[in-house]
Amino acid sequence: MLKKRKTKRIEQLRSPERGLNTEQIRMVRTNILNETNHGKPVLMVTSPKENELQPLISSKLAISFAEIGKKVLLVDANFRKPALHELFGINNRIGLSNLLMDEEGEASEVFIQNLYMLPTGSYSMHLEGFEKIEQLMTEWKRYYDAVIVEAPAFLEVADSQILLAACSGMILVIQENQTKKEDVLRTKKMLERGGYPILGAIYQTS
Repeated sequence: MLKKRKTKRIEQLRSPERGLNTEQIRMVRTNILNETNHGKPVLMVTSPKENELQPLISSKLAISFAEIGKKVLLVDANFRKPALHELFGINNRIGLSNLLMDEEGEASEVFIQNLYMLPTGSYSMHLEGFEKIEQLMTEWKRYYDAVIVEAPAFLEVADSQILLAACSGMILVIQENQTKKEDVLRTKKMLERGGYPILGAIYQTS
């Protein structure tokens, strides 16, 4: 039974799903590597408003880096609606929130080679500042070739703007027939005002 569950999760993460093409993800990965001069990117994945398939997109992006031999850390920073631990079948008892509270915690190696995952952890919280998260990301860059941060909706939760200040840039997820043009423009304007780069956009068809 456990083997069947694992196989189902692998298929869900590796196969195209609901308009999300694996090749599109790889093209975004290539653009990110070029934009960051093949360094160690720390990327935040978000949407203007809540998008239920965003965790799957973050996961597939992380997998695309792992596929080319990069050691990747996938972090769930959506404290309101954590979902990555369910996709990867790991316990959410200890994670990012515990590290932010100066407790012990570490990422788990998952069933995709080169990929490690840090869930939100046991606390539901709001980020108060970016100093601690910046410290963690600096530490992660010593051990990982790429860090992908799954963040809450940019226009709805202030945590995303705090997280972005500690990241190399943002990947914006836009969903056909759901994401409003005015929300995309508002997000873009806020990013330009803060001087934060959009390193890629993923357009998800219905």
